[in-house]
Amino acid sequence: MISIGNITCGGTGKTPVVEMTARHLLAMGRRPAILTRGYRAPPGSDKNDEMRVLESNLPGVPQYRCSDRRAGAREAIAAGADVLLLDDGFQHARLARDLDIVLIDALSPFAGGRVLPAGLLREPLRVLDRAHLLGITRSNLVEGRTLAVLESYLRGRFPRAARVLIETVPLRWVSLEGPSALPESLRGERALVVCAIGNPEAFRRDVAGLGVEVAELVSFRDHHAYTPGDVEKLSRRAEELGARAVIMTQKDAVKMPVVPATSRWKYLLIESRVTRGADVYEAAIAGALRS
Repeated sequence: MISIGNITCGGTGKTPVVEMTARHLLAMGRRPAILTRGYRAPPGSDKNDEMRVLESNLPGVPQYRCSDRRAGAREAIAAGADVLLLDDGFQHARLARDLDIVLIDALSPFAGGRVLPAGLLREPLRVLDRAHLLGITRSNLVEGRTLAVLESYLRGRFPRAARVLIETVPLRWVSLEGPSALPESLRGERALVVCAIGNPEAFRRDVAGLGVEVAELVSFRDHHAYTPGDVEKLSRRAEELGARAVIMTQKDAVKMPVVPATSRWKYLLIESRVTRGADVYEAAIAGALRS
């Protein structure tokens, strides 16, 4: 079993890393399944926004939404899975893992260093001692000196954990009605940026890095369910700002009502890649599979 989690409350870019790891396992000829809580799934649905993103991008990988992860693990194994990916499972002590990957957002590594409710840490930093691999996400969105300080701190305090750098790479813009375009196609366009994710600033930087003029960033609470009222307000705001485009993440797009007003709105399709330490990442997974 491989766990991919974090010690802060969201915002680390976990879902693309789960997808990246599942694709790596598929390329190795394995049959992975994903175990997840499906946090804040809408009433009457068995999938939350992150599950719907993974379902769209990984149609051949089954997901099990389960509050009892042990029961979900047994069900997945019975259905033929030979590797279990525990999504957001670092704090889940009831299941033994062969590999614990913990993600740390380079933009906000430790969320102020305080544990809930005073801060956003789920546990004290010392628990990183039990991590096998530390993945520094959004490593391309900070200055080199900032990244070097973070790496030095992790190396000194948690020497037993290997470290890799992870970036999100833009693939294409996809409109809600279907057509797609290259990432550079919106260069110079004035856009209203909309998102309901843990770290809105990260998405703003991604968009600005593609040459888009960000007229305004409108952020909602993580996992927000969009309503027709939201669509009306966003449409009006885009018009007020003179924004020719309204853009969002794929996590937002799976919840956005598709109506004439939103049909040309776009989301950025991305993927995560290990940009430094790919051999370390691959060796860690190979070692977990051997065990």
